[in-house]
Amino acid sequence: TAFRQGLVFDESGALYESDGLFGKSGVREVEVRTGKSLKWVGQSQEMFAEGLQAVGNKLIQLTWKNNAVFEYRKDTLQLIRTVPVELGKEGWGLAADPAGSMLYVTDSTDKLLHVEPDTYRVLKRLKIVDKRLGPKAIFGVNELEWVHGELWGNIYPMYQGKASECVARIDPATGEVKGWIDMRGLLDKQAAHVTTKPFNYVLNGIAYHEPTDRLYVTGKMWNTMYQVQIKGAEALSNPAHVHQVCQLG
Repeated sequence: TAFRQGLVFDESGALYESDGLFGKSGVREVEVRTGKSLKWVGQSQEMFAEGLQAVGNKLIQLTWKNNAVFEYRKDTLQLIRTVPVELGKEGWGLAADPAGSMLYVTDSTDKLLHVEPDTYRVLKRLKIVDKRLGPKAIFGVNELEWVHGELWGNIYPMYQGKASECVARIDPATGEVKGWIDMRGLLDKQAAHVTTKPFNYVLNGIAYHEPTDRLYVTGKMWNTMYQVQIKGAEALSNPAHVHQVCQLG
């Protein structure tokens, strides 16, 4: 188990994970079938790792409040460089389009950042909003994944005192929430050390491998990763129901 902050497939189907917490942060390659750690590289004690994305032959990893991005060689997990950045309030979720031409970053607020790869220059800041809910600004979008042209994001409005088991489907071009996915039930299956601290050990981790149409989800300190298939019953459309079940900030 680990304090999971990012989960991502590369195009070959290799699975990588970013782990957080001070003194325990790092990046690993994970065997999908068994969950076994194949490679692991840790970071220094003062670093707190966050979102992770595979782009070309490298992995890109955010940090929470360290204002730094790490780039690793994907095959060996060798650190290539550490880049000082000023992306947003904090570093949270990270994803990219399939071509790797644009990075998408969240920062704990209600903002979605468009970020230029390599330079890490912020090109655009969009407000994440669900117009059907009022409209309502959506705070705390955490781990991000590109799925069928959308950004799917775990929701953790930590600074608003909430923890959600819903996933937002976000239009990357506008920041508008197009729909919600109800993941309730998975947290309840976890060990007692997780279920007794549901505000800390939240659902966090979405990995989608488009060539095989495989979607996996997991959470912080969870000892299980789940392959899931999204069906209509789990796709929330009623605003009142979203308000009731999603614990938005």
